[in-house]
Amino acid sequence: MAEEIDDNDFYRENFSADSDWEVFNAQLGELLQKWEVAVDVGVPLQPEELFHCKWHVESQTLDMLRNSIAVDYYEAQPTKTATVVAGEEGGTCLQRTNCHQDLMCSWNSFGPPIRNSSELHTLARIYGLRRFVLLHPVNAAGNYMKSTSEFNFFLSAAAVVAAEVSSVVPIFVQLYDPKWNFYTGVALAPALRTNFRLIGLEQAPPECRYLTGLVTLFRDKLPSAYTQEARVSVRTTYTLDAVRIRMPLYVPFDHGLSSEDIAIDGDVEQLDVQHFYALPHGYAPESSTESYLVYTWPELSESVAFDSEQRTDFLPSKAPLGKIYLSVEAFSYLSCCLQDYQAVGKVVRSLESYVGRNFSGISSGAERTNPLDKLTEHKLTARRERNYELPSQAGLTKRLPGPMTESELTELLAYLFPDMHPEMALFHYAKQSFKEKFDPMRIKSAVADSLVCRLSCLLATCHAHLGSLEGMAQLWAAFTRQLRLLWDNSLSVPGVAPGFPDTRTCLLHQKLQMLNVCVERRLQRERKQQQQQPKVVEEQLLTDEDEEDDGEFYDCDEPTSASGSPTKAVLSLKPEGRLKRLGQERLLDEPEEFLYIPETQEPVPKTEDQLQDDAEVMLKLGPGSGLSTQMMCTSLLSDMEAFKAANPRGKMEDFIRWYSPKDWEQLQNESGETVHQLSVRMTTEGNTWQKVWQQAQPTPVARQRRLFDDTNEALKVLHYLETRNMSEIYGLTIIPTLHTAILKLIDIYSNAHVEDLFSSHIEQLLNDLCRVSRAHTNELPNVRILLDDLAELERRFYQFKCFERLAGYPKRSSLAEIKRQFEEILKNENSCTIVNKKRGAAGDVLCSSSSLYDILSPKLEEDISNRLISKDYVIRLDGDTKSTEKGLYLGPQFMRAIVTGDKLRLCGAFTESTTFV
Repeated sequence: MAEEIDDNDFYRENFSADSDWEVFNAQLGELLQKWEVAVDVGVPLQPEELFHCKWHVESQTLDMLRNSIAVDYYEAQPTKTATVVAGEEGGTCLQRTNCHQDLMCSWNSFGPPIRNSSELHTLARIYGLRRFVLLHPVNAAGNYMKSTSEFNFFLSAAAVVAAEVSSVVPIFVQLYDPKWNFYTGVALAPALRTNFRLIGLEQAPPECRYLTGLVTLFRDKLPSAYTQEARVSVRTTYTLDAVRIRMPLYVPFDHGLSSEDIAIDGDVEQLDVQHFYALPHGYAPESSTESYLVYTWPELSESVAFDSEQRTDFLPSKAPLGKIYLSVEAFSYLSCCLQDYQAVGKVVRSLESYVGRNFSGISSGAERTNPLDKLTEHKLTARRERNYELPSQAGLTKRLPGPMTESELTELLAYLFPDMHPEMALFHYAKQSFKEKFDPMRIKSAVADSLVCRLSCLLATCHAHLGSLEGMAQLWAAFTRQLRLLWDNSLSVPGVAPGFPDTRTCLLHQKLQMLNVCVERRLQRERKQQQQQPKVVEEQLLTDEDEEDDGEFYDCDEPTSASGSPTKAVLSLKPEGRLKRLGQERLLDEPEEFLYIPETQEPVPKTEDQLQDDAEVMLKLGPGSGLSTQMMCTSLLSDMEAFKAANPRGKMEDFIRWYSPKDWEQLQNESGETVHQLSVRMTTEGNTWQKVWQQAQPTPVARQRRLFDDTNEALKVLHYLETRNMSEIYGLTIIPTLHTAILKLIDIYSNAHVEDLFSSHIEQLLNDLCRVSRAHTNELPNVRILLDDLAELERRFYQFKCFERLAGYPKRSSLAEIKRQFEEILKNENSCTIVNKKRGAAGDVLCSSSSLYDILSPKLEEDISNRLISKDYVIRLDGDTKSTEKGLYLGPQFMRAIVTGDKLRLCGAFTESTTFV
């Protein structure tokens, strides 16, 4: 008996399941429908618009054959709406899509020969397409397609899906190594199919390197139905010798660094500067500018020009259009210094970790005096003389660990504090620059060439060339030690604008202004004490005489709170602290007494961070808090007490008449008489002014508590500067550094007489820096984009200097002519026209320009074969869109040939009819 077989033990393949190819097609179809590839949108492109407009790019990833396939969609976005060219309305064809129009458009045949990272895709350059889809493996550099089966798999999928979704957008597949730029693709239209193919030959046949052989090859690919002549566009590219100008590194206080500069061939040119800014300048030896001469024949008939191995008509002297392109690689030491300094913003190490804990040193004079003498010395001593050559200055730079020696560090300090080091000072501060008001609508920095700008530039230079972070920390420690020395000897900080801290400037400048205010208040207090010292001595003598009569006593009743002290009552009516009379104003209750303006304490200066802290405290306490009211009314209480002391019989109305005249309103009563009264805000119940007036005691300024403790505030400033970490030091100095760098660029441009060329770029750079400096954020400013723009400006200047050399300035061309042509280079993306011929009906030249061609043409005529680097041929043949034979449109035929020496690259887009397929 046969053994029964269980069918469940057998594997049964489900042939109805979707294959990998079908799954991939479904996913690709969904993507193409999402991108609306069936809609043929777009307007005719303007000449060379394809190479300048922005591109919209989308990318999706699909999993297929154990690999990830990226599907990219590219679409050009024209800058402006173009109008339909006259004559094309009658030639429209329902079978002709935008893809066909792009292939036949000669306006976008050739793009700039210079490539960069932001350039458009290779497919757009080759075929002039405004929309296309590209399939390629993810991480194609190491996982590219290299087998025929893979090619056919994805190309067939692209063709099938394009037909299913009625795509009018070409679909390409990338083959082989991405650096080879090999693509194959397909584009569909009603009854038409365009196949995109690309081949490359390392050793091309000689006849295929010229137009004659290429036209023959092109004709062999066409159906016999095409009878008209093909249209040809040709471009030849020549290269000139690279221009290299040596502009060596110049570092202020370089200590021999310039001797290590690498010598190169070529002339040496110094960058002239009128003002000294402690930032490096110059360009690296590998900087150079390459020049390409491009001659173009936009559109010819295939029978007009002759081009073969024996003879060619495509010579520079016969070209109707010629341009020069400049490709520059310039590495500026200034830009490199600023970009390196940007990295300090991420370093959070403390200053002590570089220079030790006691880097601030001992205050001057502490080592030479006995601390116990402070208990016995007279309080009113003569003020110490202001002497810049102090004995304590000898040890200013000692015991500071770092890469710089003591002499080198002293040289840097002499630049920051020239008055403290007169024997080494070379650059003194210009006093007239600090008298000018700082523009509040500009950069939140400091006055040019002030101490803040000098220090900021030196820190960036030290970081780049004089010891990196260690040298930078060493200089900052020496700077704070110098500030402490100035404070200990009551000397003002040089190179700082006078007055209270100006919140329109940077925080570091405000801190130094605060330190100077503290020094001024300290000196004023000492002068007052010296003036009052003789009076105090006289009073002490009188007191001693009274103490000799201590044997006599007088019986008197002790004062009570009810009766009050007669002596105090008399003294309370004695005016004190009067400054001057307030015009002819008199007291309201005592018409015979004048109203006097009291001596008041000066306003309390505050820096921006202190104002912000006060605002945060007030916000947390709330408007009804007693402490909040006390903080707001401290200055008001002092002024009221001084007013009561100067006007013992005055009342609040008298105080308001002086302090806030707007609150003393003038009215007319019922009888028409003019009367005065306090404003509503002064008479409201629970008014703060009334509360403070009731609390105020008649106390002159001399006996009031100081609102501003200059000693405490100065120590706060010194402590603030000494406790900054490296990132915070960067935040305090980056804006003044960038400000000075732009001023240095302006100085260099002015000395080179090219400031008019770059004025708009400089103004934009200043506006960007102004916006960054005034951003209300606690984070470090983001200056990366600004640094890139600044580096681009420096690269442009090097390009201009090379263009000067190329144009033969000053022997063979004038500066005005060079600037005119370079302005065109700035506007037209590194190119300017050197030949522009317009021919009449008889072939006569109507217009020809310019003088630069006459300078460059002899260089080409010497050895033209060695300077030719590439020839680019584009051959087009369009079907007759007006033909009604069988209602068919033959479609466009396109081929581009790129000849580079013996190499040949053919890029074809040939159209075939699918009507009878």
